[in-house]
Amino acid sequence: MIDCSISTISNRTNGFSFGQFIPLYKYLDETCLPGSDIFFGDTRMLTDATCRKITGLGSNIWSAWTPYPIEDIWTRIVTWKLPLFQLVGQFPRSPFGLSVEVGTYLHVMGDPLDSITSLLLSLAMCGSRVKRAKELCEAAGIKPSAAEYPRTWRRLAIIMVSYDDCGKSEKVREIRWEYLENRRHPRFETDLRHVYEESADCLAADRQTKSLPVALAEVFFIGGWVIALIKAAASEPNPTNWPNVEVHSVAFSGLYLWVASAVVVASVIGSSQTEASIPRLLQGFEYHLTEARARHGARRPSQDHRNEVGWCETGQNRAIYGGLSSWRPTKWTNRSKDFGISTLMMAGFVGAAMIMVGASYLAAIVLSYNVPPRGPNCRHIPETMMFVFWLISFALEYLFERWLKDGWLFWSVFAKDLVCALGNVGIVAITQWGIMNRW
Repeated sequence: MIDCSISTISNRTNGFSFGQFIPLYKYLDETCLPGSDIFFGDTRMLTDATCRKITGLGSNIWSAWTPYPIEDIWTRIVTWKLPLFQLVGQFPRSPFGLSVEVGTYLHVMGDPLDSITSLLLSLAMCGSRVKRAKELCEAAGIKPSAAEYPRTWRRLAIIMVSYDDCGKSEKVREIRWEYLENRRHPRFETDLRHVYEESADCLAADRQTKSLPVALAEVFFIGGWVIALIKAAASEPNPTNWPNVEVHSVAFSGLYLWVASAVVVASVIGSSQTEASIPRLLQGFEYHLTEARARHGARRPSQDHRNEVGWCETGQNRAIYGGLSSWRPTKWTNRSKDFGISTLMMAGFVGAAMIMVGASYLAAIVLSYNVPPRGPNCRHIPETMMFVFWLISFALEYLFERWLKDGWLFWSVFAKDLVCALGNVGIVAITQWGIMNRW
């Protein structure tokens, strides 16, 4: 006969094991009378003290728990985390060297608030160039009803955006003025028009967008997340299935739902396929315009000449001065007035980023809150830590952008994002290990 008192109970398990604990709990539930001090209040739930005595575990947060089996940890990583990594892997990144490509991934995972803010700013800058291109078409006498109107403004817009990408936004005003002048040139229709069209089409072909791969990755991540949530919530506990652990794993993945929005925006903007493509095409565009106008001073474009005169920023400086859509470090200190983006609009972008990331955090903590035992518990600690890391990272980003320059700025942000990204990985690893699901 089992002693149904916490002071005399003698049943033991070897640490905390689902397979051993479930049959024992069912046995106690069927054998012990209501009111026993092994149960919590008027329920049939075992008290914390009872669980600790049965498992032989103490109250120390670092040692009083049993890690999940390695195969369970790996299964949850494959199920909940690999689709996330696959989606992040589709994030467009400009090919400005290994440090910039790695830094792009680190910035997305280590500082999502600034990444989303920068993406929204980049999208607004593209919208500003589209507006300027349409105004330029109308100033040149091309009516919106004309057949050439949509083709022309799109080509002019991609040329302007490419100068921004190259860190030469100040050149755009000159390009607009020259276009109006060239429209009146006697050889515009026979020669100059083709220079604009061919250059713009080449720039558009160079800009890499990933609509289909991103769509598939989105379906795998979000669809798998929803299906797993429904399946885990509808399942019953048994020695090989513990729904509250599965739901918590799903909830923790919900903390990254903002990634879906960020990848979509980044894929719409796109990125150049090689570092040298845009400078080569733009310098060729300028050369052929000069040559077609029969002006002196034209020099055939070449990589050596671009490097010699510093025609376009390269490497890390290219990333700092407009090359990355997900990182705009000059947005607070040196934002061009030509885009017409006010401080109020910037605040709106920050607010939108906060809503995206905050909504993901809210979804995660609400799901964890409803995982038995219901209510605030240690499972909310890693989720809150992650969100706080992101807030701190965003605040540091603002300070770095205000006070640091060029190389110091790049490597300081790189180090910050590396620490935050590793913090993400560490928190995920600890959670999957089982410490936040201890009794």
